[in-house]
Amino acid sequence: MLDLQSNDHPGLIDPTTISGPIPPAFPLSANNLDKVIEYRHNAGGQNSVVARERLPRGSHICYIDTYIPAPISTWSSIQTSKTSHIEVPSGIVYINHSCVPSIDIEVFPPNSDGTYLNGICGELRVVADRDLEAGDELTFFYPSTEYISPRPFNCLCGAENGVCIGRQEGAHFLDNSILGKYFLNKHIKNLIAERDSGSRV
Repeated sequence: MLDLQSNDHPGLIDPTTISGPIPPAFPLSANNLDKVIEYRHNAGGQNSVVARERLPRGSHICYIDTYIPAPISTWSSIQTSKTSHIEVPSGIVYINHSCVPSIDIEVFPPNSDGTYLNGICGELRVVADRDLEAGDELTFFYPSTEYISPRPFNCLCGAENGVCIGRQEGAHFLDNSILGKYFLNKHIKNLIAERDSGSRV
């Protein structure tokens, strides 16, 4: 874990505050990503990450072991349990949302003292139903980690009508018929169960 505060993200620029390409804030050596991914600007000029080589379906990409505990959900954080969030000062922060994701991000809940077992708070894997080819963008389904997103947005993933969810606001706002198509983290499944039972979340 980095000994930084959650707002101490040197060089990370909110992409909604500026037009045009923004240089990536972090080297790909963090989380040992330099051998498997590279930076690229997507069609909208935002940073994205793409695979350097072919990775088979379901295969391990990396563990998330470089992180900063975050007191609240932010536009750049990842939710790791019902009440915990992390900032990830590495190329992982540039993995965009898609309704047809190429990877899954499985997160692990923190211990009672806020630390993570063996310093690992998550794992990136290729989705189970198809390979990740060299040059493919790494994308994940944001509601798989985020129950209520702090900054909703209209999805631009380009998936066909009936596949794209249209507006990404977090898992709380999606029907089970949609959520059932995706890998979901345990805390999201538990929060959806609470939602559906009428329990207060």
